[in-house]
Amino acid sequence: MEWLKVLKEDILRFLKEKEGNKSSLEEIAIESKVAKEDVIEAVRSLEKDNFDNFEKQEVYLTEDGKKEAEGIYEKHNLVESVYGHQIAHALEHYAMKDMKKAFESASSPKKLKDFKEQQIGFVVRLSIDNPMVLSRIIGLGFAPGSYFKIVKKRDDFLVIESHGRLVVLGGEIGDNIEGVEALEDASGRTA
Repeated sequence: MEWLKVLKEDILRFLKEKEGNKSSLEEIAIESKVAKEDVIEAVRSLEKDNFDNFEKQEVYLTEDGKKEAEGIYEKHNLVESVYGHQIAHALEHYAMKDMKKAFESASSPKKLKDFKEQQIGFVVRLSIDNPMVLSRIIGLGFAPGSYFKIVKKRDDFLVIESHGRLVVLGGEIGDNIEGVEALEDASGRTA
């Protein structure tokens, strides 16, 4: 999923939560933790979709935008009521197969860096606030419910196999992705 789509959905949800369904570009940039230029790009794209209007550094939802934001907001709140904010934030953007299975063991996740080499698990939590980084990580195959195998561990990076490809993650990213050990019968799903 591309980062712009994630940012646009974050902006819609944020505006839905704001009184009067409007906000300044600066406030959106601070809330989204991205550069103002990226916010402007997303706002202009939303305007083309007839979801917002952008005038005098203020952004506000159109009627179509309110409907779209309501759907995102409802998904977010439903998942958040069960699994918490971080998982809800990731899942409001993505459809996921086997959601139930992915979260059955979510009560005791551990950071990827705490898995052993050759250990297989699946992702249950992404604690990544930046939508560009979040989108990239999910694009690499690390959405909640995705299976992975730790191939190699070092203090400052991990080599992980997921969806048939090897990915190198820096230590900080490995600290912000949590998973649980997969059952024996799931081992064939990683590579």
